[in-house]
Amino acid sequence: MDSLTHRPHAWRRDELTLHTAYHQGRFGFVELSIGRNIYGAVHHPFGVGYQAGAEVRVDRPTLVGWKVGGYFTFGSAMGMQVIRYQEAAMGCTVIRPEIGIGVFKTKVSYAYNVNLSPSRLDGISTHMVSLSHAFRLKRLSKKGPSE
Repeated sequence: MDSLTHRPHAWRRDELTLHTAYHQGRFGFVELSIGRNIYGAVHHPFGVGYQAGAEVRVDRPTLVGWKVGGYFTFGSAMGMQVIRYQEAAMGCTVIRPEIGIGVFKTKVSYAYNVNLSPSRLDGISTHMVSLSHAFRLKRLSKKGPSE
């Protein structure tokens, strides 16, 4: 039996999403990813998402970061991404933890790129503020009192 049937005001959505973001540090980057988001409310709003895609530096589009990541929101937001930046034959890999505020599929967070490569590619921000939202492409399921 589904635990949501015992909580009349609880609801949940499961969606395939287009995850969009803007990251501003020393340099600005835009992101587009395909992901999956599960969000809803029991006692408090929550969201869980993961995605795979790319981010591009706004003023230097030859610098591309291929990425996978995930996050959860519950009023606060926490997440982690692994990014492989490439420009021509040069590249580096970073891990990006993030913390901030978020509800459902939207979050504002502070992020820090931790270099995992022996050398760092020039043109990547170390510290940044990120604004992101996941737009629904397809609803996978809907559970709750409004079914």
